[in-house]
Amino acid sequence: PCIKCCPRCMAYTYAICSVTFLTTSFIFPFPLMQALWMALGALFFSMMGVCIKMASPHYGSMEIVLYRGITGVVLLSAMMWARRIPLATPVPGLHVRRNLWGVVAMSLWFFAITKLPFAMAMMFNNMSSLWLGVIILTVAWWRTRTLAYPKLFAAVVLGFTGVVLLLDPRSQVAGAFWPNVAGLASGVCSAFAYTQIQAMGEAGEPELRTVFYLSVGTVIIGLLGSFVFYGGLTPLQWHTFGWLPATGLFAALGQWCLTRAYSRGMALVVANLQYLGLVFSSLIGVWLFNDRLSSLSWLGMGIIVTSSVAATLLRPKRKPASVAAANTPPAQK
Repeated sequence: PCIKCCPRCMAYTYAICSVTFLTTSFIFPFPLMQALWMALGALFFSMMGVCIKMASPHYGSMEIVLYRGITGVVLLSAMMWARRIPLATPVPGLHVRRNLWGVVAMSLWFFAITKLPFAMAMMFNNMSSLWLGVIILTVAWWRTRTLAYPKLFAAVVLGFTGVVLLLDPRSQVAGAFWPNVAGLASGVCSAFAYTQIQAMGEAGEPELRTVFYLSVGTVIIGLLGSFVFYGGLTPLQWHTFGWLPATGLFAALGQWCLTRAYSRGMALVVANLQYLGLVFSSLIGVWLFNDRLSSLSWLGMGIIVTSSVAATLLRPKRKPASVAAANTPPAQK
C-alpha cells in the first residue's frame, strides 16, 4: 500500500488522528466519552505499532526506542510546564523501578513488533492482566502455601492455553523463537511495571511526571542500546524519519487517552476496553502488512482476550487507600 512509501500518507495519518483526538470530547455525552477515550487510546497505540513496523527496516529497535523517548520528553515537558508540575519527586525509588521494568518491556516489545506478525506482537503486549494474575497467585501461594484464588487460577490456565494456540508451531517461520520469547517477556515486564504504577498512584504522584520520567529512562536506554547493539545511530533519511517522532506522538496521545479514561470512568470496564486494540491491530495487520495467521492462532487470541478480561474481573480488590490507586492506567508502551 502507498502508506509504506509515500510521505504524504504519513501527514494524512497524523492529521486524521489529531483531528479525531481534538474533536471527540466535544461531540459525545460524558458516560459514552469514557469508553471512547479508551477506544481512541487503543487506536493510537495501534498506530504507534504501525510506525514502529514501518521504521524497523531503516532503524534498529533501540533507535526507535530512543526517538520515541525524545518525543515524549519534549511533549511532556511542555505539558508539565503548562500545568506547573515540578520535576522534583518524593518517590524517586519508585520511578527507578518503574523505569527499569517499563523500558525493558518497551524495548522487548519493539523488537517483537519488527519480527512478528503485527496482531501477534500486539497481543503479547496486552497480556499484562494475565501476568498480573500469575504474580498475585504466586505471592499468595508464597505467603499461605495454598491456592488462594481458584477462579483466578483457572483464568490464568485458560490464558496460557491460548498462548500455546497462538504460538502454533505449524505456522511459525524460521527464526521466530526469540521474537516470541521477547514478546512474552515484554508482557511480564509490563505487569511488574504496573505494580510500580499502582504504588505511585497511592503516593499521589502526578501521571504526567510518571510518564515524563519513563520517557527520560527510554532516552537513556535507547541511546546506550543503539551504541552497544548497533555501534551508533543510523543516519536519518528524510523519507523515513517521520515514522520516528510519530511513534512518540501516538504513544503520548494514547497514554493521555488512557489516563483520562481511567481517571473518569469505571476502572474495570475501561481496562477491558483496552482489548479493542487487538481488533484494530488485527485489521491493520491483514490490510497493511498482509499478515496471515492460522485458525489456531486466531482461536488462541480469542482465548487470551477472554481469560485476560476474566483475570481483570477476578483480581482481588485492593483496599481503597486512594481513588488514584483504583483508577491507575495499566503499564504502557
